[in-house]
Amino acid sequence: KFLSDYFIPRKPVLIKGGAQNWPLVNHWTKDFIIANYGDYNCTVITDSRPAYAKLKTTLEDYFLNHKGKSTLTLDFDPLKSIFFLKGLSFPNSFFSKKEINRFFFYHSVKDAGTLPHVHKDAFNILRKGIKRWIMIDADKEKSPLGYNVLLDSYKKYPSGSHAKDWFRKELPKVARKVNLLECYQTDSDIMFIPESFCHTVVNISDEVL
Repeated sequence: KFLSDYFIPRKPVLIKGGAQNWPLVNHWTKDFIIANYGDYNCTVITDSRPAYAKLKTTLEDYFLNHKGKSTLTLDFDPLKSIFFLKGLSFPNSFFSKKEINRFFFYHSVKDAGTLPHVHKDAFNILRKGIKRWIMIDADKEKSPLGYNVLLDSYKKYPSGSHAKDWFRKELPKVARKVNLLECYQTDSDIMFIPESFCHTVVNISDEVL
């Protein structure tokens, strides 16, 4: 059903409570991560364009000394990763180990988020918190209006910009131009984002992990 109704036709879907029985969801607390993976490299983020962040540190240093900021921890070798795969069973309902290209571990605070961007097919698992999502088909051929919204966001909101400003200033304008999808992701929800689907997120709760 997931493949036929969402993956193949490229439709985003929010799977409510989809990860509530995953052991890793219970393990991904700050204390657990510091104790077991505190020396893992991460990037400290101060805006909503995490791809441009340059400051590198460890997860332990981030949690202890960078309050009010965000981090994006990237792993390009999921087959060998002890951090991201611990607690996941395979095969599972959505993907095999060989189909995973990379992992992102994201921790952030209220009013932070990510500005409009696209990437390959992805699952976003929220352990704790509330995130507001806006999604627009931005396939260059199938949805040129959505593609232009994506390009315009990069022009108006470069490195140093914040998602909360996009939601306040741009969302009302964009909603009049293109069809968009909106949802709120909460504890243990899994969000599926198809390839070339533009999305932007702002954190509603004090902390998301």
